[in-house]
Amino acid sequence: MCDLSLREIPLSTARVVQQETPKEPFKISLAQWSLNKRLFGRREPKLDNLDFAKTARDFGIEAIEYVNQFFKDKAGDEKYLAEMKKRAADHGVKSLLIMCDGEGNLGDPDPKRRTQAVENHHKWVQAARFLGCHSIRVNAASRGSYEEQQKLVADGLHRLCEYAAEYKINVIVENHGGLSSNGAWLAAVMEKVNLPNCGTLPDFGNFYEYDRYQGVEELMPFAKGVSAKSHDFDENGDEKQIDYYRMMRIVRDAGYYGYVGIEYEGSGLSEDEGIEATKRLLEKIYRQEILIQPIFNGRNLDGWIKIGGGDWEVKDGILIGRNGRDWSLDPEKAGSWLRSEKQYGDFRLELQYSINEKGNSGVFFRSAAEKNPSATGYELQIVDGHGQESSETSASSIYRLLAPSKVLVRPADQWNTVTIIARGPGIRVEMNHEKVIDTQQTRSLRGYLGLQNHDERSVVKYRNIRLEEL
Repeated sequence: MCDLSLREIPLSTARVVQQETPKEPFKISLAQWSLNKRLFGRREPKLDNLDFAKTARDFGIEAIEYVNQFFKDKAGDEKYLAEMKKRAADHGVKSLLIMCDGEGNLGDPDPKRRTQAVENHHKWVQAARFLGCHSIRVNAASRGSYEEQQKLVADGLHRLCEYAAEYKINVIVENHGGLSSNGAWLAAVMEKVNLPNCGTLPDFGNFYEYDRYQGVEELMPFAKGVSAKSHDFDENGDEKQIDYYRMMRIVRDAGYYGYVGIEYEGSGLSEDEGIEATKRLLEKIYRQEILIQPIFNGRNLDGWIKIGGGDWEVKDGILIGRNGRDWSLDPEKAGSWLRSEKQYGDFRLELQYSINEKGNSGVFFRSAAEKNPSATGYELQIVDGHGQESSETSASSIYRLLAPSKVLVRPADQWNTVTIIARGPGIRVEMNHEKVIDTQQTRSLRGYLGLQNHDERSVVKYRNIRLEEL
């Protein structure tokens, strides 16, 4: 095998440098597996691996994700890889990663086979570096108990990542069957490896019995890529099995702004049609994401007015409220809260919050500047309410007005995702991506947004506060 690693690359333990966060919500790439039938010669027109970059560009896609199965014997063939690289450059297409299969189990219980699997991936690290990719995607197969497999996979991954760091290449794991399709298990593996060039490639599918939305949320903190699996589409162009809107909110709320790779695996459409349908859906979501903008900048309180005391600070992009005071059930009185400078009528508000044990807070909307904002407008109740029965004062209620259909809040100090959609008298509330309130109310149709700072025992945190005026 030709060693492609020694050209212009010092052998070092260099860390992978993170790119600056782009302003756009995400970018679209094409996973080569979407065209696997044509590449394997099972569908017409047949497709050669060397023409993949051109095909992606024909779809209007400017970044690609290779699969090693389509050039399995070429990992050390510099001439062939140079032609791949040239064709990608000729068509203005960026090479992102190589998905690696069939190289052994990185978590094999047998130490010799595990070592061999690690070494089998070395050539793909070198090939990825030569092609200009940022990562290789590997699998996390093993045998044994839950904990044993974590330990074995973490060992194989750690050794491979140390090797890959010399080439400035990430090693990323996809949920791809077995325990890797358990989000909590794979997230724990990432914690055990604890290297900056080790990460995940969350796939919207491949979770099987595991909740796909929970799994993606658990894997996103480690994500260096995202795989948008798709199968079938309805008359509106939405994926039938997967709520793409919910998935992409999870992706966004994790602070990920990189590439989302189309991976069509359906049978109802041709491969080309499936790629086009997935691309249209992602582009529709992209346009929506452009419209919903931050109203908390993550640095200071610009755009907000502090009312009634209490302490507010911004730390690491998180808004933290403490030491609130003077709250009363009297509608003529108000305590500590943070009010938006601007009033809003019809809007879609999205945010995340966490509350401490026995903590109390709330999100006000369509409220007046004076008096109790929960009485002049509406308050979405925020309390440490995991396991509560639903009531007009429970977590995720519209305080003293309407109970949620169910209480879906997480335990204290965990992050919850809230969406409030107000359009005319219609008010819809989603808690952790599920609808809990859908009502018609006419108390107020326009007013301020607010974040409550309830008392000295409560510590409430907010992040990712975004709004779209409707």
